[in-house]
Amino acid sequence: MPLRALRSKGSPLLYRMPGSALVLLVCAVALLLTLGLSASFAWRDRAAAIQHAHDTAGNASLLVAEHAARLVETSDLILKQAVQFAGPADTPLPTDRAAWERLAALARGTPYLVAVTLIDSRGDATLTTRRFPTPPMNVADRDYFQAQAAGGGLHISALDRSRYGNEPLILLSRPLAAAPGRFRGVALVAVSPRYIRDIYKSFDFDYARSITLRRADGTVLLHETQGPDATDSAAAEAAGEPEISALRRVDSVPLTAEVSIPVSSVMERWHGQLWTYISYALAALAAVSVIGGLALQRTRRERQAENALQHAYDTLEERVRQRTAELERTNAQLETVVTDKEVLLKEVQHRVKNNLQVICSLLRLQAARIDEPARRAFDESLRRIQCMSLMQELLYRSDQPARIDFADYLRQLCDGLVRSGNPTGARLTVNAPQPWSLDVDQATPLALIASELVSNALLHAFPPGHPGTVTVELRPEGAEGMRMTVRDDGAGLPPDQTGPQTPADEKRRNGLGLVLVRALAQQAGAAITVEHGPDGGPGTRFVVAVPTLSKAQTKAA
Repeated sequence: MPLRALRSKGSPLLYRMPGSALVLLVCAVALLLTLGLSASFAWRDRAAAIQHAHDTAGNASLLVAEHAARLVETSDLILKQAVQFAGPADTPLPTDRAAWERLAALARGTPYLVAVTLIDSRGDATLTTRRFPTPPMNVADRDYFQAQAAGGGLHISALDRSRYGNEPLILLSRPLAAAPGRFRGVALVAVSPRYIRDIYKSFDFDYARSITLRRADGTVLLHETQGPDATDSAAAEAAGEPEISALRRVDSVPLTAEVSIPVSSVMERWHGQLWTYISYALAALAAVSVIGGLALQRTRRERQAENALQHAYDTLEERVRQRTAELERTNAQLETVVTDKEVLLKEVQHRVKNNLQVICSLLRLQAARIDEPARRAFDESLRRIQCMSLMQELLYRSDQPARIDFADYLRQLCDGLVRSGNPTGARLTVNAPQPWSLDVDQATPLALIASELVSNALLHAFPPGHPGTVTVELRPEGAEGMRMTVRDDGAGLPPDQTGPQTPADEKRRNGLGLVLVRALAQQAGAAITVEHGPDGGPGTRFVVAVPTLSKAQTKAA
């Protein structure tokens, strides 16, 4: 839209205002937008910080659950080995030095495994990897012993600080093999949770957080506070402040891992980021003030430049309008010329087809007045003219006047030949599944080649009363080339006509048809090969290899 029209159709109030007032209005709007966007971004970052804390807690709980699962799986594997070590159900539990050394070897490769203990049915420890000989110790009052005596599989107990020092331990137990209905004892594995604690300490988290590992009944197995300001996090947890928690079930065992992050820790980090937005807002306010002052000075000069630009715009618009009108007239003339040429080309093709049909009619009338040998020559000429007439007819019907679908042409040509020139009643099969568009200059010699080869096979390949089969195939070859094959299962050519021949040999041995085929193949840039039937059997096969159009034109030139 021209600038003058914009000035007349736009908001009248804005264009009646002085330039300085307009600049001040824009600066005020910019200041309000800056403050609003800063507040919006700060609030969005608060939501993002809370979401980040949720994601951090979820990822941490997943890692803790996975490592707890690995710890339990490894410890349970050693526990099962200890059950097997205790021997069959009808044997006493081992207590000698050699048995102690073999049991200690089970726990030697696992650094977080504190002890492996075998306990009899009365609750007395018979063998432990901590000391030899095993000191008197009875655990009949412990929950894991009572649970195994009541019947059960893997049992994980709460923290235990009384047996092996001040370090809290996780106890895993399984019943020993016993006769049905009897209780033989318990195999016990004491595991240090420092494996999970050390892994958790290695996580690079930005918040103070706590991890808790619980059994299904809520019994706490591990509770640890980590991260920056861990002391404040523990105090906030004890005071009951709100937290962001994530629970994760440990795979294949009745344990849950919980990671909690105090909301106060998240808000403290968010408050630290508020100064960044305040700084950006102050910088933006200063920048808007400076830009507003400069804009006031340039208002008058911009009005002068606008007038000059309007004049240039009006001039350019007039020249574009004139040029567009000239191009439209030129395009209309070109479209008229192209339409006239297409109509003229169609008319020429139609007249050529009609003239060829008239020539065919004249030849048929003349053939009725001559003897048999001359009539055969007339028939061959008539067939060749009909071949070209069919091509002109297809060109006339085609959307592309200079190109022809050679596969469709080949099917129609063979259909006409088998109906007009098939004295032996041979069967003709055409296999051309893919369309192949050819320029008319290359399609004409290939059409004559196909007519000569098919008509020769129908007329001369089979003795009277013994019809055979003639097969015509059109297959792709290479990137864009084609291969046309004409084969029959008749008597075949003499051996001296299938190999390379000189022009003198062709005139002496071959008829006009084969001479024309070789000449037309050279004109189309194609290579023709004549072969006997498969494995030296009856029949003849002509293979015409047609390269791409560019290669054919180069070879013909």
